[in-house]
Amino acid sequence: VEDYELIHRLHRHAVDHGRDWTVRVVGGALARTDAPASPLAFLRQRRRWFGGFLQTQHWNRDMVGARRFGWLGTAMLPVKTLDTLQPIYGLAAFAILIGLVATGRFMVALPILIVMLVKIAIDLTFHLWSLGIYKNWTGQREGLGLFPALIAAILEPFSFQ
Repeated sequence: VEDYELIHRLHRHAVDHGRDWTVRVVGGALARTDAPASPLAFLRQRRRWFGGFLQTQHWNRDMVGARRFGWLGTAMLPVKTLDTLQPIYGLAAFAILIGLVATGRFMVALPILIVMLVKIAIDLTFHLWSLGIYKNWTGQREGLGLFPALIAAILEPFSFQ
């Protein structure tokens, strides 16, 4: 999460010191993260990353909604703040959906299911878009197919989040 925190620090420093800096992604830069060797190691890694994300959000909570931080303060950080609560919303919606289906209240469950399907479609769209950007940056074409992206988009709301 160090990169995430660094971006916040750069934005804060630029605003506090009247610098007209722009933070951008350098497409030619490559970084690799060692893949966890087991599901338990994966969960530990994700917990550590999410903890770092929460810590950075907490340290920079005064930037959320602050116009002086530009796009980061007015758009990106408010969305990230909502992302912080997304696992709670997702689990609650899934539990409610299961309860409604189990009690035969399909007409009430249908709007929840539609919202979940729309979210999966949006996630898949962004996932495929990011894969396209990744392919352009790195030139890598192997292992970036449509079928694994579709499976990931369907399973992600019910597992990872």
